[in-house]
Amino acid sequence: MKRILTVPLLLFGTLLGQLSPAANASDSEKQTLLPEFNYTRGWLGADDAYSIPLAPGKSLWLFGDTFVGGENTELRSQSTTMVRNSVGISVCKPNASCTLRYFWTRPDDPKPRSFFDTGTDDLWYWPLDGFLEGKTLYVALLVIRNKPGAKPTDVFGFEIAGTKLATISNAHASPDKWHVAIQDLTDTQLWAGVSIVRDGDYLIWYSQVSEGEGRGYLTALRIPPNKMAAPSSAWEYLSKDGQWVAGLPHGDAMHLIDQPISEMTIRFHPSIHKWIALSGGPEFPSPRAVARSADSPLGPWSAPQTIYEFPEMKTATPGYYKDTFCYAAKEHIEFTESRIAMTYACNSLVVAKVMANMNIYRPKVVILDLPKCKVRSLNPSNLR
Repeated sequence: MKRILTVPLLLFGTLLGQLSPAANASDSEKQTLLPEFNYTRGWLGADDAYSIPLAPGKSLWLFGDTFVGGENTELRSQSTTMVRNSVGISVCKPNASCTLRYFWTRPDDPKPRSFFDTGTDDLWYWPLDGFLEGKTLYVALLVIRNKPGAKPTDVFGFEIAGTKLATISNAHASPDKWHVAIQDLTDTQLWAGVSIVRDGDYLIWYSQVSEGEGRGYLTALRIPPNKMAAPSSAWEYLSKDGQWVAGLPHGDAMHLIDQPISEMTIRFHPSIHKWIALSGGPEFPSPRAVARSADSPLGPWSAPQTIYEFPEMKTATPGYYKDTFCYAAKEHIEFTESRIAMTYACNSLVVAKVMANMNIYRPKVVILDLPKCKVRSLNPSNLR
């Protein structure tokens, strides 16, 4: 069922970013400019952090669970509530600081609401990846519900209920003026839009096929951009024999990566003519971010290579807590193609520590060298 929403939002929050120096960069290499995700005007931390370039120097940021409060609230322990998603618009100018403005729905109400709002607290959306096509923005939304019998203090007391598609017809307007239409995409077994890229005349939707809790694999769907208004009849999936087959994946779907990955990015780097898949490691909780590389967006992908170890999960780090875990590794290629601009977030298994520790639970920025992975050559005749 298609549901049309007109989102009456208020602009909420402005912050200044600063130059984030590239680690081990040469003196001649320019610094990479990204926002700093400071707490400001009621925005008190979030995870997820996909980014979508909207114009040169301008990006949309998609956040998951977000603590929010009044305009002057500075501590998470004083937050009004936790909305299930928020968005931000960053503007970064050369040799200047970034600005970032946050948005969520009804920020002045006693109980604010998520930007993409279901209208109920029993079902909510976490943003996945998205893309801009002309003036229209498309965002994949993971549908989440409370796990039966879960306690409020259970960090993992949720389950996946499928995916939906948000279509914003006036994406170049301020988000408080957006018109958002939301429609069904897939059921609980297929998490479509973990990452989305353009490949020729198609959009490749990387999607997790769930085979039970903690099990699954990454596969690929494709669709022409002009079919996104009604995608259900236009999907094709990549089969194990390298053919594109009409419909959604069945048992013969290609396993691009044999790891259940619910959030990641796959991006093309022209400087090395490689596709880079960035995610957390295959273990959970994973203490590292890993990169795989390929000559084609459809692989074959190299083995995962560790490119960053989360310092928050190292016992030698000041302030280390054994219940802290890090995740949500994403690349933001609009900020640099010659390196990897990555964000990640950290959380705690103890809710009270999330509330008290303002050093975790917000995107953190690191600039990394590109991985040096060897990739097997791809036979194009196998992928048609």
